[in-house]
Amino acid sequence: MTNPRVPGMPLPELLAGFAVLESLPSIPICNVASNSAEVGANSAFIALPGIRSNGVDYAIDAVKAGAVAIIYDASDEYSLQRIPLLSKQVDTCWIGVEQLGRANGHIVSRFFGDPAKAMTVVGVTGTDGKSSVTHLLTQALTRIGKSCASVGTLGFGIGNHLTPDGLTTPDAITLQSRLHQFRQQRCEYVVMEVSSHALEQYRVNGCDFDIAVLTNLGRDHLDYHGTQQSYAAAKARLFHDFKLSGRVVNADDSFGQQISESVDRESLLRYSVAGDAAADVEVGLVACEKTHDGQNIRAATPLGEVTAVTALMGRFNVENTLACIATLVALDLDYNQLELALKDLKPIPGRMEKFVGSPSRAAAVVDFAHTEQALRACLEAAREYTDGQLWCVFGCGGDRDQGKRRGMGAAVEELADRCIVTDDNPRSESPQKIVAEILAGMRQPDKACVVHNRHAAIEYALSQAAPDDLVVIAGKGHEQVQIVGNERRPFSDRHVVSQILQVDE
Repeated sequence: MTNPRVPGMPLPELLAGFAVLESLPSIPICNVASNSAEVGANSAFIALPGIRSNGVDYAIDAVKAGAVAIIYDASDEYSLQRIPLLSKQVDTCWIGVEQLGRANGHIVSRFFGDPAKAMTVVGVTGTDGKSSVTHLLTQALTRIGKSCASVGTLGFGIGNHLTPDGLTTPDAITLQSRLHQFRQQRCEYVVMEVSSHALEQYRVNGCDFDIAVLTNLGRDHLDYHGTQQSYAAAKARLFHDFKLSGRVVNADDSFGQQISESVDRESLLRYSVAGDAAADVEVGLVACEKTHDGQNIRAATPLGEVTAVTALMGRFNVENTLACIATLVALDLDYNQLELALKDLKPIPGRMEKFVGSPSRAAAVVDFAHTEQALRACLEAAREYTDGQLWCVFGCGGDRDQGKRRGMGAAVEELADRCIVTDDNPRSESPQKIVAEILAGMRQPDKACVVHNRHAAIEYALSQAAPDDLVVIAGKGHEQVQIVGNERRPFSDRHVVSQILQVDE
């Protein structure tokens, strides 16, 4: 894929300060790519070492497609062994860069004209709440007339006009290309979800973050990181590896407390929902009033007390709203702007999203909760809005952290009155095996109902629930597909619920 709206630059300028060689040929570079299928004429192919394959093995394909330079990792033994043979097969310019994985984002950012430097960039990380906080910030900034773009699980785009994407945080080239587009569209702010994978793989290097936000740290992605300590260390990079003007952290979270103690106090804005802790933080909860549509949240800030009027459910959304308020303070909004920004905050699709049909049918809540921590928070929030029985339809994804399945089963048994275990995204794992591991976390697994077909499970719950019951469908939220084996089947919890209850999505 070429980048026609990027002027390009000479190779020596692109790699100044990075290349092992001191003298480079003045070749014009019109495109950068790390996927040989996206190479075009006058491209620089960045041959990154990967987990399953190495970019140098695709160098010949890249040259045939138009690459005029191959940038490889000068620290990678495999690449060093392969290049002498490859250089005999294709005539191109081979350039080594030490620790290419770390340098890649900076090189790509330079190619696109360092777009992040022209905008205010907020990075949001944490186990749960990244998407919600990103969405709330985008809403708030848009409300006061700021042009705000976002990148995350729900997609990328300006304001509410998002294009769906597959990753929370995309690869460096895709990310910098999007930042370049946002700058061309005269965006003032970019709010970005930053995953632990992206931090571990240095995908966000080259993004000049201004503000970093931590929601919380629970158990997740241990299939990739191995240990909770490694997972935490990856998250901490966002707060230590960038020149930030503000660090917004959850003072009620133990990892947030660790971050607070390790950074410059002047850049720190802590938020807390705990009454006792609120006096010792910059943004603290004063009061929360439950309403028919959601909750109104009063908070103390350095600018004075403000009220956020929301259609959000649950204590965790109080935390998300406080994170939003603290970030707006960190962005130097004045009091009048802050009040206006918080006037009407709405949930994002698939995040504690309530569907209400006729009075003769139970209402439903669709949520993305797919960790024990998030599922507990979801069910505790739903209980506050339930007059009858609380139902929960949920499963666990395949080829992901298996250790959380028992805990999720235990959480639903403890907090819901009726439990239906179904398939989430089984991927290559046996759905029966996944369900068995969920049931193993329950004390009375025979009381759970197992319906593997997710559509049938949702339909069964909504047909059996009484009018004053509430049915929570957890795990997939906004997702538009169900992954079974290698097949991506069109499927949406929101669409199924809206069809059954005969309401608009």
